[in-house]
Amino acid sequence: MSGIRGRDSSGGSVRDRAALGQAAQTGPSTDTRHSRWLPGWLRSIFFLPAAPRPMAHPDPHHVAESARHMARPLRESPLVWLGAAGGAGSPFSTALTRIGGRLLPREPRRREVVAVLTLVVVASLFSVTGPIVGAGSMSPSPSGGIAAGDFTADPTATATSTPEPVDTASPDLTTPAPTATSSPKPKPKAPAKKATPKPVVVRTFVALGDSLTAWPDTPWPTRLDAEDPALRLIHNAGVPGNTTAQMRARLTSDVYDYKPNVLFVLGGTNDLGLGISGSATIANLRAIIVGAKAHKITVIMLLVPPDSYTSMAARINSLNAAIINLANSQKVVYVDIHAPLTNGNGVYYPKYTSDGLHFSDLGAQTVANTIRARIKRLGL
Repeated sequence: MSGIRGRDSSGGSVRDRAALGQAAQTGPSTDTRHSRWLPGWLRSIFFLPAAPRPMAHPDPHHVAESARHMARPLRESPLVWLGAAGGAGSPFSTALTRIGGRLLPREPRRREVVAVLTLVVVASLFSVTGPIVGAGSMSPSPSGGIAAGDFTADPTATATSTPEPVDTASPDLTTPAPTATSSPKPKPKAPAKKATPKPVVVRTFVALGDSLTAWPDTPWPTRLDAEDPALRLIHNAGVPGNTTAQMRARLTSDVYDYKPNVLFVLGGTNDLGLGISGSATIANLRAIIVGAKAHKITVIMLLVPPDSYTSMAARINSLNAAIINLANSQKVVYVDIHAPLTNGNGVYYPKYTSDGLHFSDLGAQTVANTIRARIKRLGL
């Protein structure tokens, strides 16, 4: 029966056996060859196919049947190696096999893709988390991975290649040291302006009286003019021998016509010598005051000076008291020239009189000083 293909006792034809022998002589597939250079443990970690192992008792019929249905030889699951660590039949091995069978794809190409993706993920984790503790310093390579030469155990070791200089200059944020500035010099104080003295208001005056006003050669009105710059004598109206009535009669010609600011009145000594009553003397003096005030003239009354005769002291004191009352009633100023010239008995100090009645030069000066001190205290 030459036309029928021969079969052996195992049920396989001669042609099948020839194919089996050819398959045995043929080397491993391309997928097997490209992973043969990696060790088994690394292929298991990165899910690469394991190298095929020859069967101890290959069944030619089984091999031929498998060759018809498989394009590539069977590959062992990459998790088998990990399961073997726990021992065959251990719970860890069984659980790992089941999980791996569900998670890993069965097609070899897909397994390779999963392995590559896993490698990329691991490399990314290393580049993000930085150097591993205790493994030395790691610096990312220009491609984003970790360069093998970047692991340096010795921190003092220097790199063999000089890295490209990187511009690390940053703006100087330090606060500049304050520059020494000279303390402001105080402005020199302007020299204090001298107080400008108020302009002196000069008041003109007329002295109305008898010989006590006209004598001595330099009578008291002239001395007052010389002592007080605020007073200027424009007329000495002292006439020897005049009574108060005669003085009253000369007001127009000797006082009003000169239009003075101040009028000094000293009268009554001749009235006492002639025996004129005190009331008549006060009446004449009152008329003089009223007339001067009517002409806007300030009136200043002078008391009667002492005499060398003690018999005249009481009468002089009485007349002076009446003059004080008159000045107060008419609201005019009076000056007591009697007290500085007399002693306790009411008579002259000899040095202030030339003849026991009229003033000496010292007496005239004392009267001028007393008048000036009195009006200054009153602000006149």
